[in-house]
Amino acid sequence: MADEYYDRWGKVHYGDDVVPVKKKGFFAVLVKDKKVLLTYPNHIKVPEFPGGSMRRDENFRDCLFRKLYEETGIDFMLDKTDKAFHQVINTFDEQDRPYGIYYIYDQTYYLYDASSYGFDVNREKWKTPENSTAVWVALDDIVSGKTKINFAHWQAVQNLFNIKG
Repeated sequence: MADEYYDRWGKVHYGDDVVPVKKKGFFAVLVKDKKVLLTYPNHIKVPEFPGGSMRRDENFRDCLFRKLYEETGIDFMLDKTDKAFHQVINTFDEQDRPYGIYYIYDQTYYLYDASSYGFDVNREKWKTPENSTAVWVALDDIVSGKTKINFAHWQAVQNLFNIKG
């Protein structure tokens, strides 16, 4: 029987006779005034939390620092928090050409109270160094399904905010 792999929208892809690539990543869930920071990568049609795959020479802090700057244009350093969610999930990235790549993705999401960072959560969408878009979105819009996010990131939201279903 083939293994199940999930794309960004949660659609199942079956991996018959595939050798998945292993990767490890870290993501920041920044919350201020009941809003969370999301990124809209220009080549991907579903929003995500800032963060991503770690390079060989990085620890989690270096990875988050680099990814936060690349994906939001915000230059700051975060530490571990008391609230985190870890999962290992089979993913399928259809953006990786020509046929997509199957991954076993070891992910850790860190929840941060961003109240003390001085962010303007009412700021309009802005362009990032990667030529993507970043924006603060109401957490209720994500929980209600009004704003659909990356499937793996939705798993983290449910756990970090104790959402059933």
